[in-house]
Amino acid sequence: MQTTGLEEAIRQLLEGLSLIGNAINVFVRFILSFFGVEVPDLYLRLATIVVVILTLWKLGSTVGKIVRIALIILLVSQAAGLLTDLFRFL
Repeated sequence: MQTTGLEEAIRQLLEGLSLIGNAINVFVRFILSFFGVEVPDLYLRLATIVVVILTLWKLGSTVGKIVRIALIILLVSQAAGLLTDLFRFL
């Protein structure tokens, strides 16, 4: 099945965002393994999404615009990684 240019662009965008999320998860997993804690990838992604949402909700108006944008990019990258993992199972 051939994909259109738009479908390919969206696929590559989601893949790139999920790579950012994967890098963050590897970093967090490295820090947790230093303390001897092992967490499955799915739980780590969900916990990161919840923490970012709560941070945006609680501190959204007090932090600068650049910090809000960075948190939103983090949120989108974690969600994209979660979606790509979900699509792999289907």
